[in-house]
Amino acid sequence: MIALLALAMTASMDSQMNHSSEAERLTDKIISTFYDRKDKIWKPQKASSESVGMQGYTLWTSLLAWQAMIEGAKVNPEKWKPKLGEFYDVLEQYYSKDEHAYAAWLNFPGMDDFYYDDNVWAVIACMEAYEITGEQRYKARALDIFDHFVVKGWDDSNAPGGMRWGTKLGYEDRADRTVSATAGAALANLLLAKFDDPAERRAWSKRALDWINSKVRADSGLIYDGFKAPGFERMPTIWTYNTGVPIRASVEYYRQTGNKKYLNWAKKMGDASIDRSLSPMFDGAVSDHENRYWYDSTFFVHYLVDGLRELSLVTKDDRYTKESRREALYIYKYIKDSDGLYFRSMRLWQIDEKRLKLFHQLTGESDRKLSPDSSERSYEPSEMEKPVGERETVKTLLANAGTARMFWLLSH
Repeated sequence: MIALLALAMTASMDSQMNHSSEAERLTDKIISTFYDRKDKIWKPQKASSESVGMQGYTLWTSLLAWQAMIEGAKVNPEKWKPKLGEFYDVLEQYYSKDEHAYAAWLNFPGMDDFYYDDNVWAVIACMEAYEITGEQRYKARALDIFDHFVVKGWDDSNAPGGMRWGTKLGYEDRADRTVSATAGAALANLLLAKFDDPAERRAWSKRALDWINSKVRADSGLIYDGFKAPGFERMPTIWTYNTGVPIRASVEYYRQTGNKKYLNWAKKMGDASIDRSLSPMFDGAVSDHENRYWYDSTFFVHYLVDGLRELSLVTKDDRYTKESRREALYIYKYIKDSDGLYFRSMRLWQIDEKRLKLFHQLTGESDRKLSPDSSERSYEPSEMEKPVGERETVKTLLANAGTARMFWLLSH
């Protein structure tokens, strides 16, 4: 009975929801809520896990807001294409000409904290903006970052190989070899290959993709997180984006080369991503498969939606986007709050008591207790001494930018 009710609810939601209108509304809401036009920086409403106090948001968060607008410009170019330049300029505060890269936080003399995954996302965003606008500065920036910074993060030793996560000395995790950086770099260089030195760039991307396929692929076909420094043990977590970005990159490699090996690999990853009985990306604690949803966060899920969308386009197989639409409907129905903004986690039992009750109603798993996630809560100094569950919930730019980008992707 619960499963039938859930299916009826999903059908009803599907008839009520319009991805493009929700993407439009949410992107407007993001700007009005989080953008400080005076200081030309994205700022939180309250200090949170992804902000530097009340000063502003970190690079990845600010970049993702721009990526949401880039997707908006593909759907509604009349409105969003003219805005791309203004919000690209916001990112200049993070850019180091000396390092040829974006810093994790606002750049200053002596800044040494740069992430390779942040910067490959920047290359991808710049190339997508270039394809939309034809503005040479976007392509120039992408080339500058990749050819003078990103390539320095590649480990040719194959022990373990792959891309480093970051640069900051004294922080052991920056030497991790991560799929986020490696897959992102493969995709970034393939987007550059459409306009510059295609043979060499495709060969480089092939090496990165082959490393992922040989080193961090689970038996299911999904992709592990990478290798943990200094001993380089494999990190066992499987996030949605660790499979989503390799799917999109392998599809792009197939498009450019015609090599079906990479399309077949993408399909294997895609099939595993939508298998609710197999994939650990679904909440396995929910016994009813019809009520299992991706066990992740809104700022990661859009990467998998992106990869699955590209896979559907090239295979003409709608199963991948059907699952993406199902997950989007779940986010729209349950993760959206009364203020029109979205929380971070897809795990309802980590947000608040209201969402815990919704989780019980949806799944019938009434034994699950609230396990509040600190990243959903305020980091204001006055709140930090309280138990996590008593701290005020907050909405963040990262969560809402990721959600907006997801809805835009499903609007194409």
